[in-house]
Amino acid sequence: MAKNVISDETIEYVGILAKLELSGEEKERAKADMAGMLDYIDRLNELDTTGVEPMSHVFPVHNVFREDVVENGDDRENMLANAPEQKDGCYRVPKTVE
Repeated sequence: MAKNVISDETIEYVGILAKLELSGEEKERAKADMAGMLDYIDRLNELDTTGVEPMSHVFPVHNVFREDVVENGDDRENMLANAPEQKDGCYRVPKTVE
């Protein structure tokens, strides 16, 4: 049996926030699901986490940024090689704004 009881008002409010229209049966199922999730969170809160460092990832993640270095340079010829149309060394596209 669920310790956490979700009220009809809470389900209505969540439905409004999520822009969902739930039938009566769907509301009852959602209430049971939400109560189950809260019960599971309560179970997690019972764990002894003494000495466990807070983390954002399971694996150690370090700064993965690299230097922003241009590697291909100015290779306009190759970049325009497959362009359907070009004009003055640029891509030519249909006019979209009057």
